[in-house]
Amino acid sequence: MAISGLDKVVYAVDDTDMAARFWTDFGLAPAKGVLTTVEGAEIEIRPDSDASLPKGLAEGNTAREFIWGAESQADIDAIRAGLECDREVTVDNDGTIHTLDALGYGVGFRVTRRKEIAVEPTGFNAPGNAGRINERGKVYEKATPHRMSHIVLLAPDIEKLKNFYVDRLGFKVTDMYPGRGYFLRAPGSHEHHNLFLLKGGDNIGFHHIAFELRDIHEVFGGGLHMTDKGWETHLGPGRHPLSSCYFWYFKNPCGGAAEYDSDSDYITDGWEPAEWESSPESFAEWAYAEGAARYSGIQTGKT
Repeated sequence: MAISGLDKVVYAVDDTDMAARFWTDFGLAPAKGVLTTVEGAEIEIRPDSDASLPKGLAEGNTAREFIWGAESQADIDAIRAGLECDREVTVDNDGTIHTLDALGYGVGFRVTRRKEIAVEPTGFNAPGNAGRINERGKVYEKATPHRMSHIVLLAPDIEKLKNFYVDRLGFKVTDMYPGRGYFLRAPGSHEHHNLFLLKGGDNIGFHHIAFELRDIHEVFGGGLHMTDKGWETHLGPGRHPLSSCYFWYFKNPCGGAAEYDSDSDYITDGWEPAEWESSPESFAEWAYAEGAARYSGIQTGKT
């Protein structure tokens, strides 16, 4: 079952106009009723009155369904056969299947609509190793998310949910906080994680979604643009020791948070999972609690 990553997330909201403005400011492109990353992963916004959506596990605006992409229809058919033994599965005309996971989150699977892209590496200079010569570092006016990289779910029965994704769908554990959290990557993915399961007491629901950018400069450019547009920082900018990526989270009117990230670890089956103590230091090597702002106090002269 070559599940390769997230293909689509469906939100139910009380203000679809505000939701669309948030994602447009965030850098997603409107396309035929959805908003897309450069690769083609989709965000769909629906009114919370839509009775066809799976029931939300938290009150208010939230993500209702997560659609995972696989390489072929044969993969989708195999997933369907494995799930139908103990849960209801519905099928769309295009072959997409829908069901509920072990805790009741809406999940679906379809042949991926994401397209492989190649991003030119950012040139960084280090002592004795110049990756950028006679060229200024890149400055971004805003972000253009390339990839929908991961989601985070709050699960009171974290072992039950982890076992569903690992045993039933082939996800791999990459890192873990024993008893508190599991980082999981899809079997056809090389990202550090596509799904993080977090135990926060009895809390249940959607926590956040993350999108991968080209480099740390785009994280700052996107974050400053969102700040200029009036959206509130949840946390960041900062850097995760686990996954190694730079981040900036924004409070999302669709529910939870939306994260920019860049420079995450590239994982293969040779990766050795590790256990970590749950602490602020393991979550963020460094971070700003209330965001960052543009500084224009220096007037530059002509050269």
